[in-house]
Amino acid sequence: MVRHTHSADPKARPSNRELVVYGLEQSGGGVRRVHTEDVALKCHELFPDAFSWTRHPKLPDKDIVRVALTDARKDRYGALVTGRAGQARGKSAKANPDGWMLTEAGVAFLKKHGARLTAFARSADKKDHRQTVLKQLRRIKEHPLFREYRRDPDGFYAPVGRLAELMRCRVDAESQVWRKRFQSARLVIAASEDKTLSDFLQKLEQSYQDQR
Repeated sequence: MVRHTHSADPKARPSNRELVVYGLEQSGGGVRRVHTEDVALKCHELFPDAFSWTRHPKLPDKDIVRVALTDARKDRYGALVTGRAGQARGKSAKANPDGWMLTEAGVAFLKKHGARLTAFARSADKKDHRQTVLKQLRRIKEHPLFREYRRDPDGFYAPVGRLAELMRCRVDAESQVWRKRFQSARLVIAASEDKTLSDFLQKLEQSYQDQR
């Protein structure tokens, strides 16, 4: 059995791996891959005492952030993020660039512990990511395909052209591009806990698979 170790005392200082998951979300990592350096800047902005150089506290320490992200990626800590730091070599460089995203487990973790982590953050501007998520949810709910799904869930089918418009990618995009679009949508919808949207996304993915 995998043991997930997170701070239980709401007044205790969270671990760096918990703080970095919050920092990743605030960097936009709930909807897209975020470069390690950008996560480091956001973590330093939010938690300067935890993510700065010792002799130069005004500078972010990228190595501390990288180690914390790597820990948060491990199964023993809940596999809260996915991604990597550093530039891959050869053919894998394009397919697996530097960057991080939340996993569905990470989204669930922040829903449970986000308020506690927010209390430790210094930044007064903590609503940007939430506003981004709400904007994306609104776009999905207001899209004609979603209205069609609501009218006839069982018979719903999305032509690939209209599906590409909703997912904001080309019809002939590579499968990994489609996979990333669906992953981003899945994370946004997971944060809403809206079962209708989750079922809608499953129908969209099935429509795509049927037309590959």
